[in-house]
Amino acid sequence: MRFFHSWRNVPTAFQHAVVAIGNFDGFHTGHKAVVETAVKIARAENRPVVLMTFEPHPGGFFRPSDRTFRITPIRSKVRLICRLPIDGFFVFAFNRAFADMTADEFVRDVLINGLRAARVVVGEDYSFGKNRQGDVDFLRKNHPELPVTAVAKLRDQNGEIISSSRIRSFLRDGAVERAAGLMEHPFEIEGYVVHGSEIGRTIGFPTINIKPNDSILPRIGVYAATVDIDGVEKKAVANIGTRPTVNGQGVLLEAHILDYDGDLYGKRLRVRLKTFLRPEVRFNSLDELKAQIQTDAETVKRILK
Repeated sequence: MRFFHSWRNVPTAFQHAVVAIGNFDGFHTGHKAVVETAVKIARAENRPVVLMTFEPHPGGFFRPSDRTFRITPIRSKVRLICRLPIDGFFVFAFNRAFADMTADEFVRDVLINGLRAARVVVGEDYSFGKNRQGDVDFLRKNHPELPVTAVAKLRDQNGEIISSSRIRSFLRDGAVERAAGLMEHPFEIEGYVVHGSEIGRTIGFPTINIKPNDSILPRIGVYAATVDIDGVEKKAVANIGTRPTVNGQGVLLEAHILDYDGDLYGKRLRVRLKTFLRPEVRFNSLDELKAQIQTDAETVKRILK
């Protein structure tokens, strides 16, 4: 698969493709249906299939101080989407110039003259262009030379629409299992391991510390989790919060990895949240904290065995 960051000078092999377009935040089953539909059409027409997304997420561009919407940072998004049989991945910078592009300019300059797209596949509610003036009906009315397939929203077993907004709501409530059910993969926080106060080490429970800067902040509290270390999944007790017992500053993800003793400073790790265990609380002493972590560790072993 090839990656591209511009719609100009696209190699011939990736022109006249079926183009799946979207933000794909969370890459849930509805998003997967869009990509799989594009793949099916491309195979039937013997065309390449490419995916187009944007970085940063447009929501982050228009609300730079609001980090409560982003489910999957770009690394995670690429990792998930690359599991599907697509030929090219276009990631365009969503900046002021892109945001000011009209719907007609986007279709003409990017899709037709740039990618020379043969067909577009989007979710039925997809909108584009300045002030979201373009949508599926706009494409069909104004650009019949560019066929568009609109994929209907999927619903879960209760008949409710599968959407990124529902996933965000579940995560804010700590319902990570319900979020994972819609995404078909666990919610994860990825980042570099940084130095902390190392108090956990003094009480026999060393932790890795990651600042959750790039994605939505789920409910503050303690989770049963797993940590991927060099391709091996390890069980962990993960705490997302301010660490009130030790007068912590700012929100931090701390994870005590069960049955592991190694130096992970500077490594980029992925912590997958599996089950919410309890809210974060302030303990009266480090001994109380130690006893609770031991209890949490036993709970994790039981849940994730």
